[in-house]
Amino acid sequence: MIQPDRLTAPATHPIDTVNPQFPEQFSLSNGMEVYSLSAGSQEVLKVELLFAAGTSRYSNSLIPSFTASMLQEGTHQRNAAQIANDVDDYGAFLELDIDKDFSGITLYSLNKHLAKTLPVVEDILMNSTFPEEEWEIMRSNRIQKYTVNLGKVGFVAGKRFQELLYAETPYGTSFDVNDYRAMQRNELIHFYQNQYAPTAAKLFVSGKMDDSIHQLLESTFGQLKGDGKFLPALALATPVTFSERKQFIPKEDAIQSAIRIGRRMFPKSNPDYFAMKVLTTILGGYFGSRLMTNIREDKGYTYGIGAGVMPYRSDSYFYISTEVGSDVCSAALDEIYKEIRTLRDELVSNEELDLVKNYLLGSLLKSFEGPFERMERFKNLHLYGVGNDYYQQYTAAIRAVSPHKLQELAKTWLQEDDLLELVVGKK
Repeated sequence: MIQPDRLTAPATHPIDTVNPQFPEQFSLSNGMEVYSLSAGSQEVLKVELLFAAGTSRYSNSLIPSFTASMLQEGTHQRNAAQIANDVDDYGAFLELDIDKDFSGITLYSLNKHLAKTLPVVEDILMNSTFPEEEWEIMRSNRIQKYTVNLGKVGFVAGKRFQELLYAETPYGTSFDVNDYRAMQRNELIHFYQNQYAPTAAKLFVSGKMDDSIHQLLESTFGQLKGDGKFLPALALATPVTFSERKQFIPKEDAIQSAIRIGRRMFPKSNPDYFAMKVLTTILGGYFGSRLMTNIREDKGYTYGIGAGVMPYRSDSYFYISTEVGSDVCSAALDEIYKEIRTLRDELVSNEELDLVKNYLLGSLLKSFEGPFERMERFKNLHLYGVGNDYYQQYTAAIRAVSPHKLQELAKTWLQEDDLLELVVGKK
């Protein structure tokens, strides 16, 4: 028996470019846009109906969130248990998601059962009734969960950080327990009727397909009537100037303190987005990052700390996020700013830069492994308004970024006077 060589590392190969597989695009009879990607060897499909109906689309952001969750609680034909059974009986899975920009109804199903499972999606899309009893139970449960979460420094920090960064914009909508209680069931119904019209959806289908799947999509969704269009991106107000850059919410009983540091930046379509991705990865975007090495490994202040850029449809923001022992909060803040300052003052070494470049390109390549992942990558291009050559630009920009470019970005975007600091707990 030949023993494997465990002393010699396998050869590495540079990643020159990524050539994504793009879906076929067509429209159903009623105008619903379809993006169909046929790939993979398994007889399984992912069918996703996506709407521009995220939490930023209503003055009380709880209304879109509850609307999305309530879609599977009952229709004219099925109650919640029947909806669940009609999906589970065929080994399928139904998922309802929502974020700031989008909401989605996603079905994972075996091809051979799609004719049985797809009508369940059509039913909740067209006939959801938002049963009053289920609505009251859900609201009561979420009020209880929200009340419990208010005792968690991480939850309070995440919520307040978003409100401060995006003050006076739909992305910064605030809510509290009174907003839960003030909600009316008819607000959900109104939002559903206005935002979930079939013609307001984009349909993304991926997996092993043939013409019969397209025919089934047409017979299920193509004849549905509705008056609506997929909504454009929101126009956001310019960032506010913080009268108090450093914000503190005391919690005297806190064992840990939550730290959030960041600022608003630019949309994903900005050419500097790629290099900023490299810079934030060096700072705190992977396990060997500077923040992890310093604050977790060397100092032992936290279990984990991260930095990155969070993209939205109309914007993005830079963030640093961690929870540390309350007794070392001030020391942790000092170390965070020290690492930021180092990026402004000193060039990143070629050795560290090459490591992060390989990490990012390898992660990108891995994200194209299966048909669902490939569709997700395309969906990101399509929804964020960037071209189909985005990933070629990404790989070229990552390979080309220099230490001087990273220092220039750090001096532009990581000045302490421009960064919002929020601490929840004790410091």
